[in-house]
Amino acid sequence: MLKLLMRLRWPLAGLLASLGCTAALSPAFAWLSKQVVQRVEAGETEPWNLLPEFLPLFLLICVGLFVAEFGEKMLSKVMEFRLIIALQRSYLERRQLANAPQDVAQVLYGSDVAKKGFQVIYQDSWKIITVTASVLLWQLSIGPEWIPLLLASIAPTALFVWFFGARIQRGSREILDLQSKITEATGNEQRSHLHAHQERLFHVNLRFHVVKWLAEDASDVVMWLAFAVAVAVGYWLHIGNSVRGISLAELSALVVNLRLLVKPLGDIGRVYTRWREAYPALLRSLTPEHKADAA
Repeated sequence: MLKLLMRLRWPLAGLLASLGCTAALSPAFAWLSKQVVQRVEAGETEPWNLLPEFLPLFLLICVGLFVAEFGEKMLSKVMEFRLIIALQRSYLERRQLANAPQDVAQVLYGSDVAKKGFQVIYQDSWKIITVTASVLLWQLSIGPEWIPLLLASIAPTALFVWFFGARIQRGSREILDLQSKITEATGNEQRSHLHAHQERLFHVNLRFHVVKWLAEDASDVVMWLAFAVAVAVGYWLHIGNSVRGISLAELSALVVNLRLLVKPLGDIGRVYTRWREAYPALLRSLTPEHKADAA
């Protein structure tokens, strides 16, 4: 996988730089909101009088984010298309015996699924690391006592997502096998087999996406509940004075940072499910001589 990624090192470097810039600039809004609220709370000036001081900085952050996010979108598409081509070539070069149904299914469907495994390495993991580190560093300057509560919500979410991992990989492998069987049964004399495989694929896909939804979207709810429980426990047990004595400025900054932090931490579940989904197709693309079931 690393050898293949090295062939795409220049667009990859640009994509990682864009992701890093987005991660570094996004939490700046939390710092900016805290500064504004603190000035207003102190009674220094009317909110509208702060515009000449803070508006240029706000616009500069917005422009920087726009450029970084545009670069991320474009370079992400470049990497996605080039990866599919590289995986198609890898499979056809490495497979020992031609098998038309499996070859067609792997080239047209399997390579598209396999690319998600690469995206986990070069995009999703990098985004989680940079955004989480950036938010936590900004939070250190705003309210470091909240960091343990922010991190306490990770473990329950990780356990919730891990529970569905094997089921997702098994469903992905079954879908890949059914794609080959459908391709093989396209002749008129095998029409009954084709219809049976199509119906089976429909039910497997439905079950697969239900499990994926539970592992990905429902994990966000688990994370918010875990954070709420951590705050409640801190309040009831009088752990520190941050829960009871938070100021309006700190609360506004915390809400912005929490919203930023929940996304990359919630993406941990999505990255895990994406890897388990991609693994069977990835194994067939890079080592077609081995059965994906060996995973």
